[in-house]
Amino acid sequence: MVDQVERKSEERRRKLRKLLVTLIEGHAYVVFKTGEDGRVEDVLFEGVDTRMFETMWIGMSIDELPRVTPMICGVCSATHHVASVKALDGVRKAEAPEDAWRIRYMINYGIHLNNQVLHPLVFGLPDFLPPDEEGKRSVMALSKRYPEAVRAGVMLAELGHRVVAVYGGRDIHPINAIAGGVARKPPSAEIDRLKSLFAKHRGDLEVFVKTAIKIMEDAKHKIGEYKPGFNYMLALAGENREYDIVNGRVRLLDARTGSVVAEFGDRTTEYLDYLYEYSVPYSYIRMVTTKWKARSPREGTIHTSALARANLVKSYGVEWADELRDRLFEEWGRPVTLPLLATYLRVVETVALYEIIERELEKPLGDKIYREPERDTGEGVGIIEAPRGTLIHHYRGEEGRTAFVNIITPTAINAAAIEADLRDYFVGEKLDEMRDRDVYASAVAIARSYDPCMACATHTAHGSPPLRIVVADENWKPLRVIKPG
Repeated sequence: MVDQVERKSEERRRKLRKLLVTLIEGHAYVVFKTGEDGRVEDVLFEGVDTRMFETMWIGMSIDELPRVTPMICGVCSATHHVASVKALDGVRKAEAPEDAWRIRYMINYGIHLNNQVLHPLVFGLPDFLPPDEEGKRSVMALSKRYPEAVRAGVMLAELGHRVVAVYGGRDIHPINAIAGGVARKPPSAEIDRLKSLFAKHRGDLEVFVKTAIKIMEDAKHKIGEYKPGFNYMLALAGENREYDIVNGRVRLLDARTGSVVAEFGDRTTEYLDYLYEYSVPYSYIRMVTTKWKARSPREGTIHTSALARANLVKSYGVEWADELRDRLFEEWGRPVTLPLLATYLRVVETVALYEIIERELEKPLGDKIYREPERDTGEGVGIIEAPRGTLIHHYRGEEGRTAFVNIITPTAINAAAIEADLRDYFVGEKLDEMRDRDVYASAVAIARSYDPCMACATHTAHGSPPLRIVVADENWKPLRVIKPG
């Protein structure tokens, strides 16, 4: 929509192209609609471009999907790999042995560890820098102020990738999971190497976690500035609500009370009864809201992330992680819903994941890692937790060929919630009375707290500027371009 209007003004288009924002994955617009009095009336979050992956995969060998779907994104490709093979198991009626599931879990644990460190390090923590640093928010500014913590974080992120490489076959775009199990058992020498690395870098975990929490606590006032505009939260947890990011049951929570209002299976098409996908004329993101007691798509907005998991999970199974999470409940109440607290809870999950992976490394793996699938025609759904939230893969296969693909990513689920949070903050404000720097900082801080992956949500194809903020009049005619401060 914005691009169509921008064609009328080459000068405006050039200005938009000059906006370069490093603290978001992919490309997006934030568009403000203002009334005659200059006050914000509406806000849109627009994903741009598409490559139509779901359509391109139709007709190909369905066994290839766990290898090609990770190509959607290089950041959380391992999560797509595991979700894909869960759906493929359903299509081919395959029951993977327990040891194969343990390997699959480790693939997802590894990428979660990597991403839950990477987001605070590169995207989240720079927002908490003191005022004198605000003009240059970045990991570089963070590294000048907290060099040891940044170094420690980089080491932890690398450890996560090593886990994916050992258990998934490659650190990016893994290939080990197949219908019925996995293709190979990780070599014991590589597992032993991981054991020694995790023992060696436990001190880095403490440095990163303690420094990250201190940074956020020192700038605690910023957390309360941004209120939740969303209605529900979505996450997976085990049968007894234990931390389970691979085979947990899906729950929908009321964001006001934290109570579970609906739940459904992680390998069935039940999700279609609770989630509603809809297209909007201004974005290539097919947004997702809930059908649960929602009279309109804007009422059914859903937040999914480490924040949602924290409110659902009774315990991470790691004492330090539970203590850090419960401290938030004591200070901010339960449920915790302030968007910027998602960064804090990614740090909490870093603690949990480090300990969970270490424990798993100590357990011997058996040799039963594959069971022959029973069919090549059928339907399957795989729902797991990506670092950014709940991820859904849904396939149908006919005689070994892909007949249907539907992928719902966390960013697609979160897009309507991002809009809701932006509206809550900006509607009624006079942007003419605000500096570009302040408008920009607030808008991207809200969007960034979701860790949106536009590559997953929109399948972005070309290298246009990552985030553009436009102020438009009541007819959506651009009036002002917000430049990064």
